[in-house]
Amino acid sequence: ELIESVIRAFMFMAGILGNSWLALISLPKQKSDIRTNEVLFINLAASNLITNYLVDLPDTTADFAGRWFLGEAFCGIFHFCADLSETSSLFTTLFISAFWHQKLVGSLKRGGAPVQLDSLRLVGCLLAGSWVLATTFSIPNFFFASVERTNGSHVDCVQVFPD
Repeated sequence: ELIESVIRAFMFMAGILGNSWLALISLPKQKSDIRTNEVLFINLAASNLITNYLVDLPDTTADFAGRWFLGEAFCGIFHFCADLSETSSLFTTLFISAFWHQKLVGSLKRGGAPVQLDSLRLVGCLLAGSWVLATTFSIPNFFFASVERTNGSHVDCVQVFPD
């Protein structure tokens, strides 16, 4: 278990460094220089940083402590943030893939003409919609998360869905 905890801590630190670096290098130098790919990469880094700070950090800390010690309320927040960031990350990855597919394939067919996802307004609406959808899908985690006590000393944050 110690080896697993050390590896998780290393992955947590690598995630913090990597996603922070991605967000920083994707920031435009001037407001007029904002491009679609930068917005998508910043959104991906933000959703991954939610995972790093609000999911990986508490889970790794609980691993080292040997039990869940953050209470019932944070257990719901923990599961909410896990689903929110995973769903948002998946949608953003889908948008990045669609954007680069349009750029590489669609642009070649049209002789380098702009593609639909070059529109910051469209990408902003897609990202806002994906965050709303991710939030909606994640809300049930507040109601079905609970702290499970198994043998008096072992405490774990789990999801309990009704049958």
